[in-house]
Amino acid sequence: MVEMHGEFTHNLDQKNRLAVPAKIREDLGDTFVLYIPRNGDRCLFAYPVEIWQEIMEKLNDQPVSYQLTRDQRFAHRFSDRIDVDKQGRFTIPARFMEFAGLTKEVFILGAGKRVEFWDPERFAEMEQQYLAEEEDQRIHLAY
Repeated sequence: MVEMHGEFTHNLDQKNRLAVPAKIREDLGDTFVLYIPRNGDRCLFAYPVEIWQEIMEKLNDQPVSYQLTRDQRFAHRFSDRIDVDKQGRFTIPARFMEFAGLTKEVFILGAGKRVEFWDPERFAEMEQQYLAEEEDQRIHLAY
């Protein structure tokens, strides 16, 4: 079972390569899917190939409709298969960098079945907004 945790800050090199933190590299894999989320967050999601395939199976399992066609089209348009090199780095495509506002420093968050890549300032803004929300609007884990 894939379960990625932890937070890291790494720098992009001059070729827009980013090192995958060793702690999550094994679960993410040597090839993964990078995705521009359509939920309003200005970050990138990375899924292990097998998790992405599960997501696509759920999408494709829906009744045929124009909405399904559109969802399939844009799921593929906003994703790319990424290979990790022998040094544990991958190149972030330019359109992904632009969407997420990545320049030099990248905040990396293990978020369970996915990894998120954020501009550190954008993540801090999102986190402040989350913490400022009404207490009763948050989901709490029962321990």
